[in-house]
Amino acid sequence: MTTLALVLLVAAQAAPAPAPTVATEKARLDAIMAELDARVAALKDLDNRERSVTNSLGELDESLARLAEESERARARHDALVAELAALETATGLDERSLTQARRRLEARLRVLYVSGEGGAVRALLGAEGFQELALRRRYVRELADNDAKLVNEVARIERAVADQRARLRAAAVDVEQVQRQLDQQRTLMAATRAERGAALTRIATERSLTLRQQRELEQRRVAISNLIGRLAEDSVRRPMVPARPRGRLGRNLPWPAEGVVIRKFGIVVEKESKAEIVSNGLEIRADQGAPVQAIADGRVAFVGWMRGFGRLVIVDHGSAVHTLSGHLSKAAVAVGDEVRRGQTIAFVGDTESTNGPKLYFELRENGRPRDPTPLLRAGP
Repeated sequence: MTTLALVLLVAAQAAPAPAPTVATEKARLDAIMAELDARVAALKDLDNRERSVTNSLGELDESLARLAEESERARARHDALVAELAALETATGLDERSLTQARRRLEARLRVLYVSGEGGAVRALLGAEGFQELALRRRYVRELADNDAKLVNEVARIERAVADQRARLRAAAVDVEQVQRQLDQQRTLMAATRAERGAALTRIATERSLTLRQQRELEQRRVAISNLIGRLAEDSVRRPMVPARPRGRLGRNLPWPAEGVVIRKFGIVVEKESKAEIVSNGLEIRADQGAPVQAIADGRVAFVGWMRGFGRLVIVDHGSAVHTLSGHLSKAAVAVGDEVRRGQTIAFVGDTESTNGPKLYFELRENGRPRDPTPLLRAGP
């Protein structure tokens, strides 16, 4: 009796709850929040002529993109924790029912032992008539003792399992609550930052000095794009990334990179507000946020990253020093080195470093030089 009580007492002690598992996510969020504070402060300081308008917007958008990616991770973590919590609740309920049944069996056995009193097993042995009956009674008593030990161990095992499940339930519930708070915080921060971004874009669009500064900076960024494409073209010539095709034979009747409306054509265009003439090396296509962007021809991904003035950028090498660029993307669906097929989704439309909402900036370059893609594309995007 004393041994049984001691075993049950020890088994009933609950295991300590595991530590929360969202510390890493919170640390990343805190870092992004500090980064966004600095980026917003820079965007409010557009009158500082030593500060680049394009860089200020680009750095903020890059930080916003990281926050969006963190929010996606947090949402996936939250959904996984909710599913885990439901599974744990089910498992805990099953274990608790098993524990109740095992305890009833143990209580019934303890009552039998109590009724038989101390020395019951000895009396049973002494009451044997003959050696054969004694052997049978000894085996029966030993089996009873073994079964009693197994029953005690089973109760202790199930109690440990229930305690562990309860601890995991508590930890998972804490994690769900913490991740939900993080998601709420991220949504609030995202909305506030986008409001600041919108105010800055309004200033850039309405103040002529800021508009002209940004246009000059974008001209410099176009030179940076040309240099990047030149390097990629040289690499492609030295070690072809995709099977070579005859010069200039990208093909015709190609699919448009995204569905939408062309808001800026290739060539020299005149800005409505500033009346300035701007050389457009590509097309700007108004499209819905998150709309798929597809490869217009087979190729291999040569670049995925950020380029000031163009936001998130994907460049595809189609062979024979022919490249296509897709900019202002919300997210990429490919990585450098990936083989892509015509019509394959390579990214999604966004407004990264765009001053006028979601759109796709699309360029076609041959030997590093911009080329009007329109004649190669199907009629109408």
